Amino acid sequence: MTEVELKARVDDRATLAGRLDSFAKRGHHVIRDDEYWGKTADDRNKIRIRRERFIAEDGSIAKKDILVTYKRKSRIKGADGVEAEANDEKECTVSDATVLEAFLSDTGYSIQLRKHKDVVDWLADVPIAGSKSIRLTATLELCAVEKLGDFLEIEILSPSDDANTLSVLHGELEKLLDRTGIPREKIENQYYSDMLRDIALRT
Repeated sequence: MTEVELKARVDDRATLAGRLDSFAKRGHHVIRDDEYWGKTADDRNKIRIRRERFIAEDGSIAKKDILVTYKRKSRIKGADGVEAEANDEKECTVSDATVLEAFLSDTGYSIQLRKHKDVVDWLADVPIAGSKSIRLTATLELCAVEKLGDFLEIEILSPSDDANTLSVLHGELEKLLDRTGIPREKIENQYYSDMLRDIALRT
């Protein structure tokens, strides 16, 4: 599948949450701990092992998941110059990651990066312009990323990877961002992994 995504920095979490509640359906609260396995810190072909904890309203853990993800990352640019990610994502759920971790370790991989996110998500229907039958769902995630701050991630899973479809969905991401009240100059084009690596190099 191809995910089309943009993210923007958030200055006021409470105000943004209220705006999201006004047009989208609030979903899950989830804690995500990611480990990125690669052969070097600069390795772009990393495997991500993600451990998720879904938080119930009373603060207890409602569910746990382990996801294994590999992404072929790319970027697309809209007519206005705004960039978004368009990633070919391969993902599966596993019950136990120890076998994969042992294999990765024995074949020269090691944990190159860790990322911790506290996420609340919302879902919004996206009617596709020019089509009466196609309606997709966008996920809007308000994320507190350890060491980096607060971000809004907006993602749509594309039914096709052709350039026209990706361009249309890119435009829908921008429209959703506008509805949140976040100015487009707050869009962050750097990958989290690059920002975290920069921090590690400075310390």
